[in-house]
Amino acid sequence: MTDGAAPLPRGAGDGAMSVLDGLGDAPPSPLPGLEVLRALVADAAHRAAVLLDGPGDAPTGADEGVDDVTADVARFVARGGDAHLEAAAERLGVTPGRMRLLALAHRYGGRAAVATFLAPRPADPDVLASAEHAVQPLRPSPTAPVERHHNHLTDAPARVQLRYGPDLRWHPYVERYGTWQPAGEPCSDPAAAYRAARAALRASPGR
Repeated sequence: MTDGAAPLPRGAGDGAMSVLDGLGDAPPSPLPGLEVLRALVADAAHRAAVLLDGPGDAPTGADEGVDDVTADVARFVARGGDAHLEAAAERLGVTPGRMRLLALAHRYGGRAAVATFLAPRPADPDVLASAEHAVQPLRPSPTAPVERHHNHLTDAPARVQLRYGPDLRWHPYVERYGTWQPAGEPCSDPAAAYRAARAALRASPGR
């Protein structure tokens, strides 16, 4: 018995990618090119799979400070590499270099990491003081001052910065070429985040 529906064409059950692969001509304006469409379909399929497996990056209050468009574009570039970097940067009105860092932040810590990258945010002074105490034994120049600014804890001589994110975790950053860059996955333990930043510098010093 069947419900009377026509059988699917061969390959249709493999998803939308098979439909796009059958197209030879560029889509009409203002649609994006085929390569961009393929990347968007692959990203949508991945996102759907994540949502089926669990809540994914659904807003939980831990992503304050980042709008949906910025978070989605950062996620898209984080998954797809540099192929669409310049178009994504133009969409957000940022430089390709900053777009690359936004994608890197998302790769390390998702939406909350993008929010942490974008701007400083208020933080409990006691939380910063406790973190400074935790990293003190790890500092290569322990007598140098540590700067506290909003949710940023900066050890400038070590080229290490920790940022306390809306996810209540410490996001490690390192200074390279005069810019603070995401350097690893966020940690609830500030000492672990500091170690991750130092390890990133040892692996790729960069100035």
